[in-house]
Amino acid sequence: MVSYVVKKSLNNNVVIAVKDKYEFIIVGKGIGFNAKTGSHVPENKIENVFIKQSLGESKFDTVLNKVDSKIVGICEEIIFLCENELGKKLNEAIHTSLPDHIDFAFTRIKKGIKIENPFLNEIMVLYPKEYRLEEKALIMINENLSTKLPRDEIGFISMHINAAIERKNVNDTVEYMRKIGEVMKFISVILKKDIDKSSLSYERTVTHINFVLERIKQKKTIKNLLLDSIKEQLYNEYGLAIKVAIKLENLFSVSVPEDEIGYIAMHLKRLREL
Repeated sequence: MVSYVVKKSLNNNVVIAVKDKYEFIIVGKGIGFNAKTGSHVPENKIENVFIKQSLGESKFDTVLNKVDSKIVGICEEIIFLCENELGKKLNEAIHTSLPDHIDFAFTRIKKGIKIENPFLNEIMVLYPKEYRLEEKALIMINENLSTKLPRDEIGFISMHINAAIERKNVNDTVEYMRKIGEVMKFISVILKKDIDKSSLSYERTVTHINFVLERIKQKKTIKNLLLDSIKEQLYNEYGLAIKVAIKLENLFSVSVPEDEIGYIAMHLKRLREL
């Protein structure tokens, strides 16, 4: 039986190995510790295997040549953590996009550029599983690479992981979050108040708007039995909800049903009373 042969150790827990003319990224506790090129990978230490490529140049090789191998190694550990916790394989693109992103974050830190994520609260609400995992990921990065990436970076990594789960381009996730953030900012403007982003009402509104968009996308109808009462008793909020609906229609190219506008009005009422 042909075993994996070490080509390069990325860190104590990750190696690049060769087997049957293919290259693999192998993750396992202590698997890279003192691993020498040409040595055999201990089968009993292997926890996760990703087939990198058939032998030859690839996007991953480009990343390896550009990015510190320690960054690539910790990213592979993070990917394994996410796949293990979520119980699903991530899109292969994450093996190049995540280390490239972390490397860029390091570059900004070294240049003294402040890392800020304007969508952090929205990401926390819409991607709670990813956010919880990336809290662990940030600790792994900062402890293993002796750096101090800020909490805002959790949001950026979460968007990369979400994109890999949904198998879509991370730019689409970033754009979606930007639009959600724009809607919430618009709500703050029309309510003429600063809204506490850590409040339960804010979280519920973000979640509801996401569900509205999902229902419209899936062409699912929802009946609002309170619609007439809302129009009568929450007249002002309903008028503002129409404006929010128009904003959603312009940003996401959708048509928001009247029943959904009624529910939005209820959320605006809660936000107004904060």
